[in-house]
Amino acid sequence: MIRVTNLRKQFVTKHGALAAVRGVAFEVKEGEIFMLLGPSGCGKTTTLRCIAGLEAPDEGEIWIGEQLVFADRGQKIVPVYKRGVGMVFQSYAIWPHLTVFENVAYPLVYGIFKAPKSEVRERVAKTLRLVGMERLEDRPAPLLSGGQQQRVALARALVYEPKVLLLDEPLSNLDAKLRAEMRVELRALMKRLNITAVYVTHDQEEALVLSDRIAVMHGGEIKQIGSPRDIYVRPENDVVAGFIGTANLLPASISTVPGNAREGLVSTPIGALVCSLPPSAAVGQAVTIMFRPEDVLVSVSGIGQSRNTFAGIVEQAVFVGSRFQCVISVNGLKIECELPKSQVVESGQNVAVEIPCHAIHLLP
Repeated sequence: MIRVTNLRKQFVTKHGALAAVRGVAFEVKEGEIFMLLGPSGCGKTTTLRCIAGLEAPDEGEIWIGEQLVFADRGQKIVPVYKRGVGMVFQSYAIWPHLTVFENVAYPLVYGIFKAPKSEVRERVAKTLRLVGMERLEDRPAPLLSGGQQQRVALARALVYEPKVLLLDEPLSNLDAKLRAEMRVELRALMKRLNITAVYVTHDQEEALVLSDRIAVMHGGEIKQIGSPRDIYVRPENDVVAGFIGTANLLPASISTVPGNAREGLVSTPIGALVCSLPPSAAVGQAVTIMFRPEDVLVSVSGIGQSRNTFAGIVEQAVFVGSRFQCVISVNGLKIECELPKSQVVESGQNVAVEIPCHAIHLLP
């Protein structure tokens, strides 16, 4: 449905050329919610704006369906209004002097998607029902809450039935509770309508909840594309591992590679760890090991006989409602872990820390 190939875009500043997007390439299937995730300045919004036609790339190709909307080095540029995309902005861009109905009807009254007057009311009413705003069509825009404005912006983008929906951090202005609710509602709506969507966010949890696939961006490049579970459980590099969720990352080297076994020994600053090794593993190879805080096991009853178990001292234990977030010093190195709320620990307490073999992931 959407194909982006070798997309490049740079901006010229007083300090010189700034490469915002560097050879980005991906495909989005019909009905898929595709997430561009990364920190501020990584190129995700510029990529989205290039797809929409709000920015002209320097190189690359962009296809929307069977239509080539941008060809290499500007050989072909289809204007925004002919690309058939709907867009929802971070600021919502709601007209303050119009009612809910008038805001949503705007694309059907003006511009290329203009519809016969006899159809406008029916299509607007249908779209407002989809987003749960059918009883507020006469309300002035300034009297809407943040969540209601977000729904109006979404309805306006959907009312002319675009081929593609582009969303640029549409939930970032909402409070935490409403944002969590809207994630679930928005995904359910897009799936029900079978919408093809490209969604930009810096919020890791939002990306995991909403998307079918995620492209993690850093420095204008895509570092990994995969399902939310793959990105979280099997990151391909330390950039992805460090950005998605919280991760313990330790430098290591492979010290033992048994002949027929999948498990070997790696040397780390906290001691030797048993873990699964890839087929290409070689003794002396430098790697980074990663494990998530929620996989670390903590015991107050002594070290015991379990492998990958070390003595530690609790440096910090913060209660956050559903769990304890802890920092434990192991051989002078700080390990982050999460404990169930029923397992109470305190700063200064001696504990045993186990890092299960299955929880350790090797990064090149």
